[in-house]
Amino acid sequence: MMIKKINIICITFFSAFLYSQEVVGDFNNDKIDDTLTYKCYKVGEIKEINEPTCKAVLVLGQSKKRYDFNLNYVSSPVISNCGPGCILLYDASADTEYTQEYTYFPKYNNWILTKDETLNKDENGKIENNIPKNYLLSIDNKKYPMKKNTRTLKKKISK
Repeated sequence: MMIKKINIICITFFSAFLYSQEVVGDFNNDKIDDTLTYKCYKVGEIKEINEPTCKAVLVLGQSKKRYDFNLNYVSSPVISNCGPGCILLYDASADTEYTQEYTYFPKYNNWILTKDETLNKDENGKIENNIPKNYLLSIDNKKYPMKKNTRTLKKKISK
């Protein structure tokens, strides 16, 4: 009886790593729930990746429009909703924490990187800001030229 319980617990625990994760939230700031499904792969698990990658699919609630994108990670990633119109990638290793936030901008019909921070625990908690200075970067790695009014808007969002 005890062995059956242990087997069930192990199967439940490891199935979370074998199958996709699903997150429901308002990812495009339209007050309607959307569904983000992702699965993370280590190098060598699938041919087309050469670094640890989470493959994600976001399906918008009302239109059912589908967005596919990949997010790279270091150790043990979590992708979630960080408020209306926001996608969060959090990752941590023994000595470093990584946080990326992508905010939906209707102007681009895309999620733009608005926060990209690295917390170095071994350097007395030093936080590095990794936001590109010359362009806006989307969740699917498109680069948009930086404009003066966009830079001001971006600074307000990332604080």
